[in-house]
Amino acid sequence: MVVKQPRGNLPYEASSFVGRTLEVASARRWLSGTRLLTLSGPGGVGKTRLALRMAAKVGSAFRDGVWLVELATLEEPDLLVQAVAMTLGIRDWSSRPTREVLLDYLTDKQILLVLDNCEHLIDACANFVQAVLRVAPELRVLATSRQSLQVQGEQLLLVPPLSLPDSDRVPLPDELDQYEAITLLSQRAGAGGRRFILTPDTIPLAVRLCRRLDGIPLAIELAAVRLRTLSIEQLVAGLEHHHHLLAGGSCTALPRHQTLRATIDWSFELCLPAERQLWARTSVFAGEFDIDGVESVCSGDGIAPADVVDLVENLVDKSILTRSDPPYSRRARYHMLETIRQYGQERLRAAGEEQRVRQRHCDWYQRLAEQAAQDWFGPNQEQWVTRLRSEHTNLRTAIEFCLAERTRAQSGLRIAGALWCYWMPCGVLSEGRQWIDRLLPLAPEPTRARGTALWVYSWAASHQGEPAASHASAEQCRALAEQLGDAQMAAYGLQVAGLSALSSGDLAGTRAFCAEAWRRHLALGQMASPAVMALMQQGFAASLQGDFDQAVEYAEECVSITRAHGEQWTRSWGLVVLGLALWRRGDYQQAIPPLRESIAIKRTLHDLFGLGMATEFLAWSLTCTGRHEDAARLFGALERIWPLVGVPLMGIQPLAEHHEENEANTRAALGGKAFDTAFGKVAGMGPYQALGQVLGTGASEQGFSPKRDGQLWSPLTCRERDAALLIAEGLSNKAIAARLVITQRSAEALVERILVKLGVTSRTQVVAWVFERQDTSRTLLLRDGV
Repeated sequence: MVVKQPRGNLPYEASSFVGRTLEVASARRWLSGTRLLTLSGPGGVGKTRLALRMAAKVGSAFRDGVWLVELATLEEPDLLVQAVAMTLGIRDWSSRPTREVLLDYLTDKQILLVLDNCEHLIDACANFVQAVLRVAPELRVLATSRQSLQVQGEQLLLVPPLSLPDSDRVPLPDELDQYEAITLLSQRAGAGGRRFILTPDTIPLAVRLCRRLDGIPLAIELAAVRLRTLSIEQLVAGLEHHHHLLAGGSCTALPRHQTLRATIDWSFELCLPAERQLWARTSVFAGEFDIDGVESVCSGDGIAPADVVDLVENLVDKSILTRSDPPYSRRARYHMLETIRQYGQERLRAAGEEQRVRQRHCDWYQRLAEQAAQDWFGPNQEQWVTRLRSEHTNLRTAIEFCLAERTRAQSGLRIAGALWCYWMPCGVLSEGRQWIDRLLPLAPEPTRARGTALWVYSWAASHQGEPAASHASAEQCRALAEQLGDAQMAAYGLQVAGLSALSSGDLAGTRAFCAEAWRRHLALGQMASPAVMALMQQGFAASLQGDFDQAVEYAEECVSITRAHGEQWTRSWGLVVLGLALWRRGDYQQAIPPLRESIAIKRTLHDLFGLGMATEFLAWSLTCTGRHEDAARLFGALERIWPLVGVPLMGIQPLAEHHEENEANTRAALGGKAFDTAFGKVAGMGPYQALGQVLGTGASEQGFSPKRDGQLWSPLTCRERDAALLIAEGLSNKAIAARLVITQRSAEALVERILVKLGVTSRTQVVAWVFERQDTSRTLLLRDGV
C-alpha cells in the first residue's frame, strides 16, 4: 500500500501549546469563510504559534499542503516572491519572471499559505496576496502581522493575551486550568522535569505575576525561566521594580508593549556581562546559525572564543536562544524569536558595535561561500548543499550589507560569485542573477571577483533561455580576462560563450567554444566542477547534432574524471548526457543505469532541473524497452517536476517532440485506461516522493523473495533493507521512523548501521547502491518469469 506523506513544511512544536481553544476550534470555519485571515496583535502575543496550530488543525483539508513562509529576516521586498517560490520547491530555470511562474504554478493548487511576520513588508505582502487570490481560487492565506494587510476580503482576527482571573478574585487550585496565562506559567516553570507546584500560598503571587505581564505569552515564558533560580516572591518583586522604573514611578498597569519591554529589559540585566554581549551580537544573524558562526562573528572584545559554547548554552537555558537539531544536519542550529532579536539589535546599536559586528558577519559568510566553492569538487557536495541551504538567509543578509555599504561591494561580488555552487546546483538562478546585477555597477574595478560574477551571470542567463544577456556577460568576462591577463577567467569566458551559443541554437559554436575552454582548463590543471562541465556541454551539443559516438565519449570522460574525485553534481550531468546519447543511438537498455544513478544523485542534491531531465530520458528508455507501466508512472512524476522548474526540457523543441512521441507510444501500448491509472499513481505527491514511489520500491512491488533476493541485498538484514529503500525514496530519519513505527533515535542508528555495512559515507551512495540492486532484481524477475 502506498502511504501518502502529508504535504507541507510546518515545523514540529518544540513545546506544549497552551490555550486558544476557541480560535483553534474555529480555524476551519474561518478559513472556509474567508480566503485571507490575518492574525494581528503586538509582538510576543503568540501570533505565530497560534497560526501554526490553526494551520495544523486544518491541514488535511488542503490537497496540496500547508506551507509556512517565514518573513521575519527578509529585508528586501523584491525577494518576497522568491522566498515563497523557494518554500514551495519552485526552482525557476526559465526566462519568465519568477512571479509569473509562481502564479501559474498556484493557479490550480489547493494550498494554505502561511505568511509569518508581514508587518515590515506590508505593501509587498498585500500586493502578492491580492495577485495570488485573484488567480488561485482554491488557495487560502493565513497571515500574521502587527497591522492589517488592507486587502479586499481580509478577515482580521485580533489575537488577545492569554486569559487571566478577574482582578477582584484569586482562583481556587482546581480552577487554575481555566486560565491560560497561569497554565503557561506552570508548564514552562516545570519544564524539563523541574518541580514547580502552585500552592494556596503561591497562587496569589502567580496571578499577580501574570497580571503584571498582561497575559503576554513571551513575557510569561521569559519570566518562567527565572523560576529556576528565583522564588516566585523574588520574581514578582523584581518585575514590579522594573515596571515601576519604566512607568516613571506609576504602579498602574502598563501598555502591553511596555510590559513586554520591561520583562525583556529585566531578562537582559539578569544575564552576565558576556551573555548580554553575546545576546546583542548574535542578533546580526538572520534565521538560524551554528556555533562556528557565533565563534567567528561574536567572539573577542569581552567574549573569549573558548567561552562561546558555554555562553550559548546559558542563553538557551534562559530561553533567549532556541536550539534545534535538524534531521538533515549533524550541526546544532540556534535562532532567536524575532522580538528578542530586535531587542538585541537595539542593544548592539546602543553599544556602538553594530557596524563592526555586521562586518564580521559579512566576512564570515564570505569565507563560508568561498570555502564551499573551493571544496565543491570532491565528495562533500551533499554536505555543502545542506549547509548552504540552511544558511541562505544569512548569505542574503551578508550581500544586503555589501549593497548598503558601497565600500564592501567587492566583497558582495565575491560572495555572489562564489555561490555559483549554490545558485546552479540548487536552481536559485534568478536570485543569484539579481544580486550580481545589483552589485556589478557598485564595483566597476577590474578584479577577478568581477570576472567570476560575470561568467556566473552568463551561465545562469543561458540556462534561463536569455542568450542576449548571456552573450553580453560572456563578452565582458572575456574582455576583462584579457585586460587582467587572467588565463583561468579567459577559459570560463570561452565556456560561457559556448553556453550562450547553445541557448541560441548554435550547436557548432557550442562545441567549438567549449572544446577550447576545456583545452585551456586542462593546460591550467583546472579540475573544478564547472570546468569539467565543458565536457558534458560538448557531449550535449554533439548528441543534439546526431554525433552520438562522440557524445558518448565526452560524457564518459566527464563521468570518469568526476567519479575519480568523488564529485557528484557534474558527474550527474555527465550521466544525463550519457543516457541521452545512448538512447538517441538506440542503446535503450544501456541508457537506463546511468540515468538511474543520475537521479539518485540529483535527488540528494535537490537539483530539480537536472532531475527532470534525467527522469525524461529514463521514461523514454523504459518506453523503448517495453516497460510501459513504469514509463507511464515516470511521465506522471514529470507532471510534478516541470511546473516547479518553469520550463520543460530547457525549451528545446526536438526534446519536446521526443517527449510527446514517447508518451503517446506508452499510452498506445497500455491503452488509455491503464495509462491513466499508472500516470495517476503519483497524483498529489511532491516530486521527490513521486520519484521515490516509482523508482524506490520497484523490486518490492513484485514481492521480496529471500531465496532470490537475499544474497543480492547482503549484507543488509530485512529491516535494514526496508530502511535503505526508504532512504532511496528521499525520506529523512524522522520520516523513516514514522514509516517503520520506531523512534527517531532508532532510525538514526539503523541508517548509521547501513552506512557502516555498505562502507559508504553518504545517503547518496546508499541510494545508488539500492538502485543498482533493484535493476539487478528486476532482471532476475524477468528471467524467472515473475
